[in-house]
Parts: sequence; C-alpha cells; structure tokens
Amino acid sequence: MRDALPISSVPILSEIDVVLCRQRAKQIAGWVGMSQLEQIRLATGVSELARNIFQYASQGRFNFYLQRDARGQLNGIAFDAIDQGKGIAQLQEILDGSYVSTTGMGVGLVGAKRLMDDFQIESSDKGTRIRAIKYMGQPRPFPDEAQIVAFRQQLNADGELDPYKELQLQSEDLLLTNNELRIRQQELEDTAQELENTNKGVVALYSELEKTAQELKEAGESKSRFFSNMTHEFRTPINIIENISKLLASGVDGQLNAEQLKQVKFISDAAAELANLITELLDLAEVQSGRIEIAPTRFSLFAFMEEIETLTTSLAIRYPGVTPLIQLPTSDVCLNTDHGRLFQILRNLISNAFKYTPAGNVKIKVFQPDDAHLEFLVEDTGIGISAENQARVFEEFCRIKSPNLKNIEGTGLGLPLAQKLATLLNGRISLSSREGQGSRFYVQIPLELGSEQSDERELDLSGTTILIIDDSDADRYLIRRTLEPYDPVLIEADSARASIDKLNAVRPDIIFLDLELPDISGEDLLASMDWSMHQRVVINTAKPLGDEERARLEPHCHALLLKTQADYSERLLQCVRALAWRQE
Repeated sequence: MRDALPISSVPILSEIDVVLCRQRAKQIAGWVGMSQLEQIRLATGVSELARNIFQYASQGRFNFYLQRDARGQLNGIAFDAIDQGKGIAQLQEILDGSYVSTTGMGVGLVGAKRLMDDFQIESSDKGTRIRAIKYMGQPRPFPDEAQIVAFRQQLNADGELDPYKELQLQSEDLLLTNNELRIRQQELEDTAQELENTNKGVVALYSELEKTAQELKEAGESKSRFFSNMTHEFRTPINIIENISKLLASGVDGQLNAEQLKQVKFISDAAAELANLITELLDLAEVQSGRIEIAPTRFSLFAFMEEIETLTTSLAIRYPGVTPLIQLPTSDVCLNTDHGRLFQILRNLISNAFKYTPAGNVKIKVFQPDDAHLEFLVEDTGIGISAENQARVFEEFCRIKSPNLKNIEGTGLGLPLAQKLATLLNGRISLSSREGQGSRFYVQIPLELGSEQSDERELDLSGTTILIIDDSDADRYLIRRTLEPYDPVLIEADSARASIDKLNAVRPDIIFLDLELPDISGEDLLASMDWSMHQRVVINTAKPLGDEERARLEPHCHALLLKTQADYSERLLQCVRALAWRQE
C-alpha cells in the first residue's frame, strides 16, 4: 500500500487463526492509541473477513500496515485480506444489499465494510483481495523504528493464543458495545423527545408569524389606501391655491405692488412644493398597492435625451454653481417602455444630484451594455454618501443631513419612488458613492418592456429531456407543473440510486438535483457524474448555502436554485431557458 508501513502478518490456515487475527488487529489498534470502541470495531471487521477466508477459501493471509497522511503523521491502520479461492459470486448484489442468501453468505462482508472507513475489494476466479483502512480520530506522530521493533518483539513474545481467554475478552467487548448502544439509544430517545417539543413550538411560532404577517399586510394596505385617499383629497385645495396665486400675480383683478407680488410668489412656491409632495405620495401609494399603470410606448432615445437636456438646463438656472454635462448617445435606438415613468426616475435622480452638489458639475450619460438593455448614469461631484447611509437613501422620508448643506428642498420620497418605478420597468437602480467625493447612480432598463414575458411564451422544450432528482413529491410536482406547458420529456427519480440508470441510459439535457437525498447526498451524486454532465445540472435545494458551499458547488453545475426564493418559479424558468437555448 502507498504511504503505509507493514507492521504484522497473520496466515489464515485454521479456525484458531481467525481468533488470532482478531486479537492482532486489536493489539495494533490499542498500541497506536485508538479508543476502546474503535479497537472493537476494527477487530470485529477483521474477524468477519478472516472467517470468510477460512470458510469459503480454506486459507489466506492478513497483512497489517500503519497508514501515513500527507504530512507523514500516523492517521490509521490499514490491512490486506488475501485468498486464492474461487472468488465471490454476486459480489455487486451483496455489496448493494440486494442479494438474498439462505445461508447468511455476504452478511459478514457487508458488516465489515460498514465498520471500515475505506474499503476496496477485487474478486475473480483466481481469488479475492480486500484493502481497507480504519482512520484515527486525530493524527499523531508516526512511531520511530525502535518503537516498531519493540512492538513486533512484544507480539512475538505473547506466546501461543489462549482461545478461552480470547473468548472471555470478546464477551467483555460485547458487553461494552451493548452498553454503548444502550447509551446511544437513550440519547436518540431524548433527542426525539426534544425535537417533538421543538416542533410543537415551531408550529405555534409559524401560526403566530402568519397572523402577524397578515396584520402587517392589512396595515400596509390601510396605509396605502390612506395615502391614496388623502392625497386625492388634498389635490383640490392645492390646485385652488395655485390657480388663485397665478390670477393675483397676473393682475387680472388689479395690479399688485412689489411687496404683494413677493407675498403671492411665496404662496405660489409653497403651493407648488406641497403639490409636488402630494404627487409623490400618491405615486408611492399606487406603486405599493399595485394599482399604478405602466403604459409602454415606442419613442426615440435621441428625443428622450433632448428632454433630459431641457430638464437639466432649467435646473441649472436654480443652481448657478452647478454645471450640467450631457453626453448624448452616438447612435439612436428605439425604446418600448413607459416614457413618463422613465423620465420621472431620471428627473428625481438629476434633481437630487443638483441639490446635493454645492459647486461642481452633474454629468448624465447613456450606454448600451448589450442588445437588450440601456444604462443611464447620473454622476455628481457633490457631498457624496457614506457607506452606512447608502442603503438608507432608498427608505421613504429619509433625508441624509450634512453640515455643509442646509435647507435642502425635498421630501425624502424621490429615491424610494425612483427605485420602485425602475422595478416596475423590469430594471434596477444601483449606487456608487464616497463621502466628500460625489455619487454615481446607475439606472438599467430593458429596451423592450415585457421582453421577459415574451421569452416565456416562445420557450419550446419539445424533445428536451429533463430529469428531476428529488425525494419530495411536492417539489417534483411544482417543477413538473411549471414546465409542462412547454412540452418537455420529464423523468423523475426520488433517490440517487433510482436516478443512476436514467443518468447513464438517457443522459438528460437538463438535470434538477436536490442536495438532501435519502440514500446518497446530492453533492456525492454530482461528483460521480462525468464532467460533460455538470453544466446540465441545476442544484435545486432548500438547504441554506454558505459562501464556502457556494464556492465549492458553483464550478460543478450550471446554477444554484433555492426553493425558498420568493420568485422561485421565474428563476426556474430562467435556468431552463438558458440551458435549452445553449443546447440549440
């Protein structure tokens, strides 16, 4: 054996040699410092294999070794069990547990395999060779040559084996093992009782959480209705104030003196500010309640950027210390999205950039990162946002205070509203900022609103074979019902063992693999697949995955899909679409 040193050898020629072999295994295990239970497990496994050699092959040999790890430390005991018998018939059936014997043949072999940490067997009509290792819990320094020589001399000096004494020792081992099993049984019963009590508590907690969630949902809906109703009610008096202010300022009913004009302008500005707040509150309430309407229309990017240029020019008049810089696109494209909502998003971002830039510039750019998306950049050289406040700026009514800027106009609703509107346009807003060095807001949206939905309608899985490996009937049912409209060939397996013949015979185009299978872990099953199949695998699990697990799994699969995700069905279809189109 590689990385192993021979320590002892026992020929199997008679019944007494079987007992001697067991004794030798226990002596070596005790000498290297294995626990008493580990000594018994090793000795029992060796005894079963030695008895098999004597019973079915008449004679053979056991060679024992000290096993080294990569650092040269002692980490286990290894052995070869060799005979020149007729070989083991139905070996595979014996090992996988499907062989039924009337004589008990194979029971000892399976039992010994379970007691070892590493077990390899080769059998033919010329004989059988078993290589096995029992590892130690903690590696320790490898014995030096003098220690090994002294131990071998001790083995030789022990003299002839006393079968009766050995039988007594085996009885003591049996009592010790039974006591250990009794303790483990009691621990299992205690754990089962604890789990039962915990489950009752979890059920009660879920019930309470469900009730609280429902109350929160109702409270949220009440808040949205309140905002919506009240803002509608506020609009009428605000409109009256604005319109009468304009009439007074126009001099229709008589010219006003300078002081009166100044007062009327204060009233008009305050009314406009209040009207803007009402509009933002109403939009936010409609977004939260799901009643906001998105109306996609086709329009030119060039024309849209001209509107943005007009907006920034008007803002520059109010903020003379800020210079707007607009980089127009080099080529025009056609968008099919909600023009008004997209303009509202950028207006809020650009207005914020002017407000929080005492002096400097505000830059607006547009990029096309790929054929399906546009990305707008609003960059300023203002006060910036600290790392701890970057998530807060998207909270409603949140306004970041700065000692350098006072009396900043606004309500704290612009950014939250912009973020929610971007989501409705199937886009997203991201932020990059450093305090004192300005901010960058990125808005990415698809050129075609609803392109994701059209992709789903166009998905055709006819002729695509999909294997679902999962022991949960409900999870397999969900995948099946999600994919059935697209006409795939669906195959199901409720265990790793049930999937093996399907993997090899069918070689599916797409594989959904659960990590927690009843017989073999999903990760071990994945490792057993050939590399060409790895990129067809979508790991589909409810198990929370840490960073280390993700880093270990991601190179060996197409995607990681969590069953607990809120948008699980959509992500499932995205994975299938990507795999199906890649194989076309």
